[in-house]
Amino acid sequence: MKNLTTLFIALLTITLAGCQPDPKENKDVISLHPENPNYFLFRGKPTILVTSGEHYGAVMNADFNYEKYLMTLKNDGLNYTRIFLGPYAEIGDNLFGIRNNTMNPKPESWLTPWVKDTVTNKYDLEKWNDDFFKRLKAFVAKASENDIVVEVTLFTSYYTDQQWSTSPFNPKNNIQGIDSLSFKQVNTMNNGKLMAIQEAYVRKVVAELNEYGNITFEIQNEPWSDNPHLVEEIAEMDTSTHPHSWQKIVEIASMQSLEWQKNIAAIIVNEEEKLPIKHLIAQNISNFRHNIESPDPNVSIFNFHYAYPVAASENLDLNKAVGLDETGFMPPNAFYYRSQAWKFMLAGGALYNNLDYSFTVGSEDGTHPIEAGTPGYGGPEYRRQLKFMKDFIESFQFITMKPDNSLLKVTEGHVADFQVLAEPGRQYAIYFEKPRGAAIHLQVPDGQYRTEWINPDTGILEAGTKMTATGGMLEINCPIGEDFVLKVRL
Repeated sequence: MKNLTTLFIALLTITLAGCQPDPKENKDVISLHPENPNYFLFRGKPTILVTSGEHYGAVMNADFNYEKYLMTLKNDGLNYTRIFLGPYAEIGDNLFGIRNNTMNPKPESWLTPWVKDTVTNKYDLEKWNDDFFKRLKAFVAKASENDIVVEVTLFTSYYTDQQWSTSPFNPKNNIQGIDSLSFKQVNTMNNGKLMAIQEAYVRKVVAELNEYGNITFEIQNEPWSDNPHLVEEIAEMDTSTHPHSWQKIVEIASMQSLEWQKNIAAIIVNEEEKLPIKHLIAQNISNFRHNIESPDPNVSIFNFHYAYPVAASENLDLNKAVGLDETGFMPPNAFYYRSQAWKFMLAGGALYNNLDYSFTVGSEDGTHPIEAGTPGYGGPEYRRQLKFMKDFIESFQFITMKPDNSLLKVTEGHVADFQVLAEPGRQYAIYFEKPRGAAIHLQVPDGQYRTEWINPDTGILEAGTKMTATGGMLEINCPIGEDFVLKVRL
């Protein structure tokens, strides 16, 4: 009897173990959607990530009330945020024109992953700062409670000697005896002893955060800034919204940078091989647009900054997600930012992150007035507009839709721009920029359709009617306004 009981328990244990979900298939972990990997699957639902978030300092800046911040995003109907970690801060007033910068903590409030000696003011890059990791994990856990996905950006470019001068990686700031190097060497394989320190740091962060399903890892922010390779000069440029010389070119990361990024991605994958949860890896490609060639197979999210719609639509055949992961440097007007968001997302984008300077230390509810000269936009009203965009897209079965502007023709009047996301014959989401007395032909199979015109500023349904398509075409008159969205369903 004892042997039979032992056998029964053993068989029961094996059976129960076999019923446990494969961590790779855990629906609570953000992943690419299996039916359409241009979008996400999160907690069992098709997902797009949309936010208007703070300037990446919520963890490193100990004075920032991240609980209030995350609750604000939740209450505003948004579901994403981006954080930078310890190798970088923006110490000093008004860097990049940013006032009240969350990445400019007081010296005593700057948390990094490494212990700092209070006497010598030098870091020991072989000793971990428990306070930092406690705050990091608490932040991610609180984000999870609020259904918010966190992009954990491991590294960034340094841009100038000023930012490099304060970095824990700078040889003068640590006790490791690292050889002198330029900030442009830091995120390349030509960085001497620093590579081993970077690897240990990546493995530590990846291991500490493995239990959380609401994170992705981004390799490096704006790698082309420190190590650029010019690939395009943009001819068709609106100088009223893009007046700066850097807004007229497309740079990607150099080969030296790409080699290092590939190594970091491989380290993440290698570390997670022995851990239960596998996370998506993101790579920051360029500003504006770029047709990605020979992508790293370990990368699942391709992020652009200040992106054009084609950054999404021209890269969808990679069967990965494409994000607009930072906005800014346009006039402080809701229309410019709203139009950029709508056109990118209806071009097949899976992720939109507006850089919102209304979040500051002391105003973690996102109500701080954005001062003149600040290189971005945001605030409660714009977040409300983004919630409407998110809700609008989620009202469709968007995983079955693809961008296709060839379906629409402007036959009368004028439309400054438009973007179509469609599942032909079933559902169409269309954004119109500055329609003026416009009439359109929408190519659809014959049948009866429901059309709805909605104001993306107010979210108000302006008009709705049933229409019959004949000859493979719907003939529709556009309302006049700054912008409108049209929903068409069979």
